[in-house]
Amino acid sequence: MTQIRSNLSVALAPPLRPFKPEDADTVARLNDMASGGILLTVWKRMAGTSGDPWEHGRHQQFEQIESGWSIVVLDQGSGVEAVMMGQPHGVEPASLEGVDAEWVPLMELENLVPKAWFINVLAVLPEYRGQGHGALLMEQAQSMARAGGHSRMALVVSDASIPAIRLYERSGFEEIARRPMFKGDWTGPGQDWVLMVKPL
Repeated sequence: MTQIRSNLSVALAPPLRPFKPEDADTVARLNDMASGGILLTVWKRMAGTSGDPWEHGRHQQFEQIESGWSIVVLDQGSGVEAVMMGQPHGVEPASLEGVDAEWVPLMELENLVPKAWFINVLAVLPEYRGQGHGALLMEQAQSMARAGGHSRMALVVSDASIPAIRLYERSGFEEIARRPMFKGDWTGPGQDWVLMVKPL
């Protein structure tokens, strides 16, 4: 079994737990859902004509943990139902050199909030929506941000993700900037990426 390190700054109480290697399939699916399909487009490009794009998605989670991301899943005993993935941002803006065009507007927005605790993914499987999973994971993210000494949280969401935006607004996030999406060979919903921030 693959060993993975934990970047979690606070203890988790059921139904929340740390990511495990056997969660990789479902978390890759949730990660792509949260991106509006942009990730699968990129994974297909990486896999070429003969590879499995989902293998890239599964592998990416381990790379993200190695680079400092925290991954928390909601599991009531029958497997992953929802996930939250986040990380603290540094002081210096990330370089955009060599970045795929799809990611440039997102990274431009992220660079506007140095030192924020950033929620990269918050997603619930369709069959488990409406049960408070998103709110519970949002509370956990806030606890982790405060434990890390951060004064604000941030996230980027598609302007087409109205239910998600409403959840974030109820949680105290406000829009502070947006950038037009770059579609390329991706045909996902929305026109703009929206940066939302919550002070702690």
